[in-house]
Amino acid sequence: MSERRTAILVGTDGSARSERAIAWAADEAARSGRELRILHVLKARHRLFAESATYDGPSRESQKILEDGRDAASRRQPDIKVETMIVHDRSVADGLRQYADEAAMAVIGDRGLGGFADLLLGSTGLHLAGRFPGPVVVVRGPAEPTAGEVAAGLDLLEDPAPVLDHAFAAAAARGARLRVLHAWRPAVLAIEAGVDLRAATDTFRGHLAAAVAPWRERLPGVEVVEDVVIGHPVEMLASASGNAELLVVGSRGRALPLGSVSHGVIHHARCPVAVVRPHG
Repeated sequence: MSERRTAILVGTDGSARSERAIAWAADEAARSGRELRILHVLKARHRLFAESATYDGPSRESQKILEDGRDAASRRQPDIKVETMIVHDRSVADGLRQYADEAAMAVIGDRGLGGFADLLLGSTGLHLAGRFPGPVVVVRGPAEPTAGEVAAGLDLLEDPAPVLDHAFAAAAARGARLRVLHAWRPAVLAIEAGVDLRAATDTFRGHLAAAVAPWRERLPGVEVVEDVVIGHPVEMLASASGNAELLVVGSRGRALPLGSVSHGVIHHARCPVAVVRPHG
């Protein structure tokens, strides 16, 4: 990761869900020793307005939103550095991406007021989570998770490094157990043909253990549990999220910016979800 990416970026619109995102981001900034940058995005009608320093100017409401966000972050973590910014851009996602080169991650609430709802439910959110050059964390679940576990969903056909790098680092920073899960669904024809599902599961378990082994060696202080389960990946990961402080999933980064599993998980998870891109 670039040395320039020293900030935790969090978007706010003044909603209660944004307040929770700020609290989560403040805690992450404290854990990682990074500064917290709180952004409020005002949508411009045209790129020319977005690039103009004189566009409308900040409203009192926008200033109040940022002041409240700064106060909340400082109360939660008094020792972190907090910066606030009003950004003009054509969309919330574009506004956040303006500062991608300086951000270790971007944090958003799962719902909000006005434009922030589409971060989760529409194409804007898929674009941000799939193409932001760093993890995007969607803050969901209880306000103060106490599970003591980080969960990670691993696709054995993809490069495991992005998910495992983030998941191991998150578990180590929290002093939490890491649960690495692979869910698979046997084809109907395989079931009808009497394929030995137990043997297949054991094979997947061996592949999972091999994928995780290098990270176990590098970070032996992290307690790791490896799970291979039969079921729909979204359902299995959503279930695992009920016992986790954070769920880490990958982003395919191909023709579609976000895979269907990652998309489903951010709708149904019961804890914050970190979506990480393939390296490079």
